[in-house]
Amino acid sequence: MPKLIPFNGIVPKIGKVEKVVSKPYDKYSLKEVTEIVVSNEESFLNIIQPELGKGKKNTPFTKENLNKSRGKFETFLATGTLEKKLKKGFYIYRQIKPDFIYTGIIANISADDYRNGNIKIHEQTLAPKEEKLKEYLKTVAINAEPVMFTYPHQAVIDNLVNRLVGNEKYADFEKDGKQHQMWVVEQEDDVNAIIAAFEKIEKVYVADGHHRSASSVLLAEELNKKETGPWSNFMGIFFPDHNLQLFEFNRLIKDTNNLSAEQIISALGEDFLVEQISKNTYKPLILHEISMYVAGKWYSLKLKHDRKNDQLTDKLDANILSKNILSPILGIHDLRNDKRIDFISGLYGPEALKEKVDSNQFAIAFGLFPVSFEQFFAFSDQGKMMPPKTTWFEPKLLNGLVMYDLEIK
Repeated sequence: MPKLIPFNGIVPKIGKVEKVVSKPYDKYSLKEVTEIVVSNEESFLNIIQPELGKGKKNTPFTKENLNKSRGKFETFLATGTLEKKLKKGFYIYRQIKPDFIYTGIIANISADDYRNGNIKIHEQTLAPKEEKLKEYLKTVAINAEPVMFTYPHQAVIDNLVNRLVGNEKYADFEKDGKQHQMWVVEQEDDVNAIIAAFEKIEKVYVADGHHRSASSVLLAEELNKKETGPWSNFMGIFFPDHNLQLFEFNRLIKDTNNLSAEQIISALGEDFLVEQISKNTYKPLILHEISMYVAGKWYSLKLKHDRKNDQLTDKLDANILSKNILSPILGIHDLRNDKRIDFISGLYGPEALKEKVDSNQFAIAFGLFPVSFEQFFAFSDQGKMMPPKTTWFEPKLLNGLVMYDLEIK
């Protein structure tokens, strides 16, 4: 069973939280990042891109620039923008949206739990990206965005968290239309209670952050050949399954592989019941239904009963789409590398698919029914890998709210 490990978190000082935290770097344009670091010297983005505030362009991925990021982090500590908590503990994070409340526990977990199977994954990683992130961690030496884990919810953990969020908040602020709250848990009895509660959990599942977790494990393996240290653990946030939302990842295709809409519909008829939908927008209502938008019209595609398969991988709608449509009809065989395909979260709804096609950015769009948590757990438990961009988990987290120093010298 995996073990949650308390740690000395590094957090923005009280009164500075809103100035420090940021969305992940890749969620901004370069123009936005530059404006933020120039106007707010305490933004966490100054650690990620320390040269932008000096009027320099986006800095390349080099050892020299990574050392500058580490130096900026240490400056934030020295000047009191950040502080390291003296007691080892956990952190409870809550994000409040109008339609949902997410609550999770920020804790460390051992790289050993990844290797021994206590941490389950559902998506393959790319070795070059793992290696790049490992080198980043080796030099900058901080975890600033926790890996997102989930687990089948347990009443004892839910009740414990509900009690702890009755304590005084460390942070409570609004950003990007969402309310963000955090509690520091450092009383010994409370820390031990969380550890004991998670001892009843057989395994945890990576929801978001496969490359971050894999690169942390690679780093631990490399450095542990000499000695063990703080780098043997990495930071995660642990959400029960009922405190997460799981959305579909929809597909956008740049061209129709030289086929007319009529030819595509005719080819689909072999495996699907095809029905034109007279609505402005449409999304699948049941498992094994796929929506398609092409040439200004919506279609419902329902897999024929004699084409259904009981194999776990063949029950996944993303695989059905690839096997029966993208590959044989549209000529897209490699989702990871084909430049003709793009992906968009179902969070944005079918309206986003329609807009992308109507604006001629793409020629055809496919909407999927969301993966269920039952499917998600089954794939992970059986060691099956989902295609890339199959699941979109909410919430999306902020950088710089809680950090973990790997203390690599």
